[in-house]
Amino acid sequence: MTGFPPALGAVDGLRAVRRQVAASLYAATAGVRLIQREPRAFAAWIGIWLAAVSVAALLVAFGGAVPTDPTVYHRLGARFGPFAVILMTIFLIAWAATTQAAFRAVLQPDERRYFYLRLGADELRLAVMSLVTFLLILIFGAVPAFLLLALASPFMQAAPDLIRYIAGIGALATIGVDVWVGVRLSLIAVETFAEGRFHLSAYWPLARGRFWYLVLIYGACFVMFLFLGALVGGATAALEAGQSLVGPPQGADPARRAALLAMAGTYAALFAVSWVASTVLFCAAQAQAFRAITGAHIRRMPGF
Repeated sequence: MTGFPPALGAVDGLRAVRRQVAASLYAATAGVRLIQREPRAFAAWIGIWLAAVSVAALLVAFGGAVPTDPTVYHRLGARFGPFAVILMTIFLIAWAATTQAAFRAVLQPDERRYFYLRLGADELRLAVMSLVTFLLILIFGAVPAFLLLALASPFMQAAPDLIRYIAGIGALATIGVDVWVGVRLSLIAVETFAEGRFHLSAYWPLARGRFWYLVLIYGACFVMFLFLGALVGGATAALEAGQSLVGPPQGADPARRAALLAMAGTYAALFAVSWVASTVLFCAAQAQAFRAITGAHIRRMPGF
C-alpha cells in the first residue's frame, strides 16, 4: 500500500489548504502594507488623481459657471462633451502612472525617487496594452457566449420546454469561461512591467496551476472593495444631505456658493482617495502574487 494513511493525508490536505489561504491573504493585503510603508507616496498618488479630476471638472464647466453640485465629479462621464479625448488622455496617463507606481513599489521597493512615479516606457506599454485590451474586448468579448449558444441551439430546439434551464446553464457556463480566462490572463500588466517588454508567450502559462490561488486573492480584494465602497457611500450620502440642507444659491449668495464649492472639493478628494486606494490594493496584490509565483524579483529584458 502506498501513500499516506487516510488520517495523515487529511491532515496534510488541511494544512495545504491553510497555507494556500494564508498565502492568498498575504498577497491580497499587500496594498494595505504598502500604504502603511509609503504614506507619502500614497498621498502623492492621491494628489495626481485629485488634480486630474479637478482639471476634468474645469474643462467640463468651461464656458459656464464653476459647478457647485458636489456630485458633478460622479457624473463627468456623461458630461465630457467636446473635451472627451483630452479627458480620456488625462485619466489614462494618471491611471498608468499610479498603476505602475504601485507595481514598482512592490517589485522595486528601493526605487523611491519621485514617489515611484515615472512617465516612460513602462507607462507607455501599459497605456497601449489597455487600449488594445479594450478594443479586443469590444470585438471578441461576446465570442464565448456565441459559441455556447451555437452548441446549445440543437438542445433548445429538441427540448423547447427546457429553454429557460438551458439558457441559465449557458449563462453560468459563459460566466465561468470568462472568469477562467480573465484570471489566467489577469497578471498581464504586472508581467509586462516586470520584464520590461511585451512577452506574449509568457502571459498564459504564468498563472497555470495558480487559478484558485489568484481567485482567493481577488475574492479577498473584493471584500476590501466592498468595505471601502460602504465607507465612500456613507460619506457621499452625508455630502448629498449637506447639499440639500444648504440648498441652491440665491443670486450672488457667496456664503452658500462657498459651502457648495467646499462640498464639491470634498467629494473630489473622496473620489481620488477611494480610486487610488482601490488601485493600490488591487495592483499591489497582483505584484505580490507575481513575486510569489515567479519566486524572484523583477527581471528586466531588453526591447519594447
